Amino acid sequence: MPFAKSLLLCLLSPVFVALAPIAAAQGYPNKPITLVVPFAPGGFVHTVALMYQESLANILGQPVVVLNKPGANGNIAAEFVAKSPPDGYTLFLPTASILTINPHLYKNVPFDALKDFAPVGLIANTSNMFLVSPRSGIKSLKDLVDKARANPGTVSYGSSGTGSIQNIAGESLQQQAGVKLIHVPYKGVAPALLDVIGDRLTVMFSDASGIPHVKDGKLVAIAVSPKRIDELPGVPTVVEAAAAAGIPAYAPPAIWYGIVAPSGTPKDIVAKVNAAMAQTLKKADVREKLLAAGATPADDPGSESFGNVVQSDYARYGAMLKTLNITVE
Repeated sequence: MPFAKSLLLCLLSPVFVALAPIAAAQGYPNKPITLVVPFAPGGFVHTVALMYQESLANILGQPVVVLNKPGANGNIAAEFVAKSPPDGYTLFLPTASILTINPHLYKNVPFDALKDFAPVGLIANTSNMFLVSPRSGIKSLKDLVDKARANPGTVSYGSSGTGSIQNIAGESLQQQAGVKLIHVPYKGVAPALLDVIGDRLTVMFSDASGIPHVKDGKLVAIAVSPKRIDELPGVPTVVEAAAAAGIPAYAPPAIWYGIVAPSGTPKDIVAKVNAAMAQTLKKADVREKLLAAGATPADDPGSESFGNVVQSDYARYGAMLKTLNITVE
């Protein structure tokens, strides 16, 4: 190869490398996109994925395939996505706990929540609520705290396992209120709710699956988080209820759902997927389904604001779990 031609190729090669992501973004997408779900089919996260599957496919012009990779409380799916090519063809729909709680909960997490993912956009925040039996005599968070203070070690709360949001909510309440609560772990929210209904458990910090039981009169909601919800108009927020209970600093975990991509995914591709997400979130049928499931559509689905949420929650839960001394081997 002549020297001049070789020199020209050397000079131009960095330009080609720099232009490669732009070219990829301009042609994106030109093949099916995989949306990874960290849990088995049938749960709320899978339902959200199905909502977005059809809409994103229609907007982006390529099929979106939902891939369920359950296991290790979401860590298996997170590792899979973190190690996937950063080309926009592998997306991840994590819950807040996977990226902001798991890294502080497990000793060996196979991904870096802040470095291995590019935030694409926030979808929704879920409503959670403190539920008690109508026969418990507890009508407010203050009543619950007062009962725990008057009868140490007799008030029990359920959770879906050590390190779950229910466990963090219960241990944080115990610390903030200066009371002794009994932690009873279950294999999910549903069996814990049945024990509250049957007066075998005092309280449960439940997701929206508890709303039908409240409407049927089987359970009483004493506080909801993070906002008041239309389905339970008379129930105060946890912030309001905690202030009335004399524990104004109390704040249980907030659970959100969003989409991330592997770190290094071109910004133009992230912006294109985010625009499709935002357009989906504006659809009346999608919003109605989210609200019916007890989820509040995101006010700001932007990539930058979502990234800020991940970082702030990561720091908050890190400090909280350290204080509460909650870990999983």
